[in-house]
Amino acid sequence: MDADLPLADELAALTARLADLLLTHDTVDEAVHALAQALVEAVPGTAGAGVSLMDTRGRRTSTASTDPVVLDADQLQYDLGQGPCLTAWAQQATVNVEDTRTETRWPAWTQAIAHLPLRSVISSPLSTRDSAIGALKVYSPTPARFDARAVRMIELLAHPAALMLANALARDSAQRLSDGLIRALGDRDAVRTATGILMERFRLDRDLALATLIMTSRERHEPLHQLSREIIGGAEP
Repeated sequence: MDADLPLADELAALTARLADLLLTHDTVDEAVHALAQALVEAVPGTAGAGVSLMDTRGRRTSTASTDPVVLDADQLQYDLGQGPCLTAWAQQATVNVEDTRTETRWPAWTQAIAHLPLRSVISSPLSTRDSAIGALKVYSPTPARFDARAVRMIELLAHPAALMLANALARDSAQRLSDGLIRALGDRDAVRTATGILMERFRLDRDLALATLIMTSRERHEPLHQLSREIIGGAEP
């Protein structure tokens, strides 16, 4: 981004670009990767950027890194259960690490990444009014690389990014719910049809036909909907 632009104008331009990137991707994973790439381009001097989405227990549900070094540093955070990204998410506050070699908050993590060309980090939480959905982060090979402007840019960028990603998560969840509902309705219809076939074939009432179908399913250790479809296809119960 142009360092001569006022911060508000720079942020507006970047947010508009993010909206175009995130809202045009079909999946959450695609949106997360797009955000990570946008961060690299937005913050000068970065070695790479990453984005992690997490559930309420802190387990990653989606992640993206623009560089293998970032991927390694992030993976070590999750393996060790400590690091700037996890702290930013848990405390809902931006974390600024000026030098990983003198940082004392996460001794196991800083020791584990000592061989990596990463010296400074900013990590900011991705949160909406209702939930904390993850964190984003940028890394630099230079100590104290990120000034107050860069920190503020990341903080201001995180909020609209979180809203857009929350929207992507909602779309993804709705699609899974829709797919599951379609499958459930299909299974229900198959069971009803198979029950009707048994009623006609063996002159049973509906309750007895359904009980026979369920009992056969258990005896064969076969899912009820699968057995129902086989009966519809002409198989003997």
